Amino acid sequence: MPKFTRHRLTATVMIAGLALTPSCTASNSSTNRVVEPIVTGSTLHTINGLALAPDGRILAAGLASETISEINPKTGEVSEVVAQPDGRSDDLVVTPSGDILWTDPLAGSVKRRDSDGHTRTVAQDLPGVNSIAFDRSGQHLYVGQTFFADGLWEIDPGGAVPPRLVARDIGGLNAFAFGSDGMIYGPIGKRDEVVRIDPGSGAAVTLAAGFRQPVSVRFDTRDQLYVLDGATGELIRVDPTTGEKVTVAVVPAAADNMVIGPTDHAYVSNMADSSVLEVDLADGNTRTLTQSPLAYPRDIAVEDGTIYVADSTALRTVDPADGTVTEIARRLSSELEFPSGISASREHLVLTSELVGTVQVLDRTTGQPIHEFHGFDRPADAVELADGSLVISEPSRGRLLRVFGEDRRPYAEGIGAPTGLAVTEEGDVLVTDTAGGRLLKIGATTQTVTQVASELGAPRAIAIAPDGSLAVLDTAAGRVLSVDPLTDEHQILAQDLAVGYLTQPYGRSGGLAIGSDGTIFVSADRENSVYAIRRP
Repeated sequence: MPKFTRHRLTATVMIAGLALTPSCTASNSSTNRVVEPIVTGSTLHTINGLALAPDGRILAAGLASETISEINPKTGEVSEVVAQPDGRSDDLVVTPSGDILWTDPLAGSVKRRDSDGHTRTVAQDLPGVNSIAFDRSGQHLYVGQTFFADGLWEIDPGGAVPPRLVARDIGGLNAFAFGSDGMIYGPIGKRDEVVRIDPGSGAAVTLAAGFRQPVSVRFDTRDQLYVLDGATGELIRVDPTTGEKVTVAVVPAAADNMVIGPTDHAYVSNMADSSVLEVDLADGNTRTLTQSPLAYPRDIAVEDGTIYVADSTALRTVDPADGTVTEIARRLSSELEFPSGISASREHLVLTSELVGTVQVLDRTTGQPIHEFHGFDRPADAVELADGSLVISEPSRGRLLRVFGEDRRPYAEGIGAPTGLAVTEEGDVLVTDTAGGRLLKIGATTQTVTQVASELGAPRAIAIAPDGSLAVLDTAAGRVLSVDPLTDEHQILAQDLAVGYLTQPYGRSGGLAIGSDGTIFVSADRENSVYAIRRP
């Protein structure tokens, strides 16, 4: 799990000594800036589970993007089916009538969307519920707990009957399928095995071992068993009697799930590439239905002329000159978690994961993990101070925490929904309150909270320009504002930007950073792009 440090470019900036008054006056003027996309992507934001609808459409679950999408298998065209936050999902199934049922691991619930569009919860109090499948009769529905808890349950698709526990402590049952013998065949992530489970008694037998990270098991029309290894990208045919394995195809790592269609073509999702690949199981040939150079850029940082991207399921860099995207790490094949916030300093990168509540610190040169901290409540951002301690924002709790080794203590409390952070040369911390539309300063020595600006919309991120001015990303209005700390006025630098995909209960995606020449970079999370905002 990688890690990061200071969030915005601060080395050449001095604003801490400026007189900051407790209010800010808005200016109606705007500047003539040029907005240039330097990386363009698709509108599909990470993909986890897949399901085939009766009419052949592919439905894709999105945990980080909190959306269920529909993909046309012929054209690759993508459309939204269930929006956030209801669409937060890791795996899903479709009934013959077109109803969709999906798992939400974070809420510990299973939801259902009927064909008339009505959404309801059919099971709850199942922390980490992840995998889901009907038996072959289509009457009995089962779910597996892969995160936070470990169990297999039968649940009522209609929600009228309480869930029945089948087995506990299986080992993290991921995407499973039913065989013709009525048994469950599934991958066990904690032991890197594939097992057969009796859905009545819960008794399990190991069929094959030696995988690196098995994530999905499926059958083709001839009842041949296939296993997807997410860490290696191998799609493997397994003989359930002997355990013999034959690799049919190799796709990029971070493959997360698959579904096999009636023509024995497998559709494989990849969360790090926001992609779906079609694999002909007869010959291993692949076809790309959709993919994106950036999967879902939640936040960005700049250091030494390089743009670093917290890409939800990958850590990447972008060359600001030509838009070349380079990957540092991705899920499953590395220790990287689900990065949603990022900051950079000369030595380190600091990543926060809102999804799993972690902060990771990495060596910026090697990309190797240095420190990892757990147990935060949906951290939005983290920056490194001069003494090596971290300041971490927890918007859901309205506070900043300071972490130094094992010591954790409040740094500022009762400050709305703090998200983006920046550190001045004097060590003061600037923080955006996305719920209150404010920019605040936390004093380096006293931790006194001072309001720098207000009426900023839903400010998600803050960056400091080389001339001492401040840039704020308002994800509600899709604009970048320049805030002058001397006059307390702000101007619109750019607007109509494709930012702010996650808006509930506060602005949670979209990033901002400034280069040494004053160029502003924005992660346009709605369309998986990066913009450069330059002076003409």
